[in-house]
Amino acid sequence: MNRTALVLAPLLLVALALVLLEPGARADAPPQALSLPRVVWSEHFTGSLDWLDPFDHGKDKLARVYSVQREDGQTFLRASHDYTAGSTPPAMHYGHAFVRGATPLEDVKALTWKWRARKHPPVKSDAWDDMAGGVYVVIKQPSLLVGGKGFKFGWLAKGGEKGTHQHGLLQVELRHDAAADVWRYEAVDLCGLFRQEYGPCEGQKVLYIGVVTDADGTRSVSEADYADFELLAK
Repeated sequence: MNRTALVLAPLLLVALALVLLEPGARADAPPQALSLPRVVWSEHFTGSLDWLDPFDHGKDKLARVYSVQREDGQTFLRASHDYTAGSTPPAMHYGHAFVRGATPLEDVKALTWKWRARKHPPVKSDAWDDMAGGVYVVIKQPSLLVGGKGFKFGWLAKGGEKGTHQHGLLQVELRHDAAADVWRYEAVDLCGLFRQEYGPCEGQKVLYIGVVTDADGTRSVSEADYADFELLAK
């Protein structure tokens, strides 16, 4: 290699790295990083699934709404709630409960996942009535008398009211894009959001992460896909 090549080679490597790190270089993809954060929990739907229905509706009803599928090399959870069919199951939550080793909230850098809304329900005045895509994060479990703490992240059919709660959980609209087959990537700062809404996140723990796709309020059909959940440590 001649002297000129020896000088230019490092510069070309730096230029290539800057292109890869440039924001928007890959639409809706996780940002590139020099060092990868530690993953404390993940679900890519490629193995045995330990998810459950917190309200125990039964496996037969769950199977009518949620199923693991694979398409173009991507394994994902498909959710399809058809409330127009006979013997329609109710709106059902489905997720992972951290029974042991729950992660301290102050140690969490972000919760990330991919999703796509395949069919929006025809909501009217209240965009939170039903939704194609919903992701729940429970920090304090709600009870019959006392509201919980946590978040309900929504991909809504249209813009929804801000600052509302469901059983104490803050409802946070992330998207109201039109339904499509394109995967979208999300990353949310759970500790930061908790501080803004409830106070210090120190001493709190992530108890549950799950999804809901529902159409019972509008008596219609709602569909979404979910993939690649990761809880990242600081």
